[in-house]
Amino acid sequence: MGTETADDGVVQLPGSFDAFYRAEYPGVAALVYSLTGKADVADDLAQESFLRAHRDWSTVALRRHPEYWVRRVAVNLAISRFRRLGAETRALLRLGPAGTSIDTPLQPEYEAFWAIVRRLPNRQRQVVALHYVHEMSVAEIATALEIAEGTVKATLHQARANLERELRSSGWWV
Repeated sequence: MGTETADDGVVQLPGSFDAFYRAEYPGVAALVYSLTGKADVADDLAQESFLRAHRDWSTVALRRHPEYWVRRVAVNLAISRFRRLGAETRALLRLGPAGTSIDTPLQPEYEAFWAIVRRLPNRQRQVVALHYVHEMSVAEIATALEIAEGTVKATLHQARANLERELRSSGWWV
């Protein structure tokens, strides 16, 4: 994405935020859903990601791939949520039994798979979701997460090995 200068010398940002939002929101929501398994949480985190993009649109719009930026923000928000929920769960367990339950809107076969993905280490979860939900290449993931392509390849390899081991032990893979 480049900038254009109007006749009056004012720099115009490429594309509108509204067009960016309409084009990218469904994919970002799907990405977060794959990490959280909860539609309402995915919607909230995707909205927060786009709120941050909107707030800094004058900078974000100038990036070569603003869609990668918003995806990275969404993935980071999902990971932060996992950490926060883990800390809250540990605190609740120390306080005693709670009467809460977790809803699972995915079809059972998909929920079981993504539940295994969610148990992977944070970076592996991110790479798997970006690769398989968004069908991003290694280079695109490296750009989005601001890590080396070699790191993406190694992380994806480790994630696949971990997933294979988990799927075999759970009877999914024969």
